[in-house]
Amino acid sequence: MAPTMNFHLDNDVLYTPRHHNRSQPPRKVSPDHPALHGSLTPPVDCPSTKLLNFSPGPTNLPPAVEAAVQSRCFPDPQEKRLGSMALSHRSPEFGAILERILALSRQVMEVPDEYEILFTQGGGHGQFAAIPMNLCPTGSETATYITNGTWSKRAVDEAKKYCRPHVISSMNNDGSCTIFPSLERIQREVDPNSAFLYVCSNETVNGLELHRLLPTLDCGVPLVVDASSDFTSKPIAWRESNIGVLFACASKNIGHPGVTMVVVRKDLLGRANIRSLRVCSTTRRISWRTMFGMPFPRSMWMWWGL
Repeated sequence: MAPTMNFHLDNDVLYTPRHHNRSQPPRKVSPDHPALHGSLTPPVDCPSTKLLNFSPGPTNLPPAVEAAVQSRCFPDPQEKRLGSMALSHRSPEFGAILERILALSRQVMEVPDEYEILFTQGGGHGQFAAIPMNLCPTGSETATYITNGTWSKRAVDEAKKYCRPHVISSMNNDGSCTIFPSLERIQREVDPNSAFLYVCSNETVNGLELHRLLPTLDCGVPLVVDASSDFTSKPIAWRESNIGVLFACASKNIGHPGVTMVVVRKDLLGRANIRSLRVCSTTRRISWRTMFGMPFPRSMWMWWGL
């Protein structure tokens, strides 16, 4: 995989942008430059005062938010309170934060009443296993997976332990992927008896994003969406796309690592395989109001608690 450019230096050109004056050749950067090795620390002699992180995963928060985080995490001793780093998940203060996050999540993402919202750990990779665990009671059920990149392929590899994946692939022989399967092909090849149809709405490694989710298929199979890198960036057609489950890790769009959002339609609860890990049970987590398995208060507070 090619090295990731982690920051753009104001007075140093790491690449030639489209608006670059071609009469002036771009400055060449030493192969030892930290940016070419994934580092977020600029060289000692770097003249830039602005740092932008373009690497995978979390990135910069707005300055106003970072200032608020610093104030809440490390309060002045005269304030006589604990910072959010020491906030107990059993405290009434965190309870109020959790209720605010749930309400704001439903409002901003326009989540209908027939869906439950919960927060968990494990990121997207955790949900690769949790989805079939919770939707395939015996492990012999079929689930259709659209593989159009790295993340959906990983989801299939994990799902093989908990169900029987039926794959609709647009991957090339060399492992690359440049297209998404047509709706006609999906309608034709989806297994109508599938427990769900799985899709990653934005394959970041391969550069394929669905700007609109699939419509409800003729067979009525519920849609499961990995929206880790594009949720809250566009409207979600919950009912029109027959979404059963949507999950996303916070670090891509609206927070720091340590918390994953799962939105599940209520009629799909109570279907978990009896051999599933208790910590992966969606039904159990909802009954515990997200409190089964200690949550990470600081990351959840930064989600929308600011």
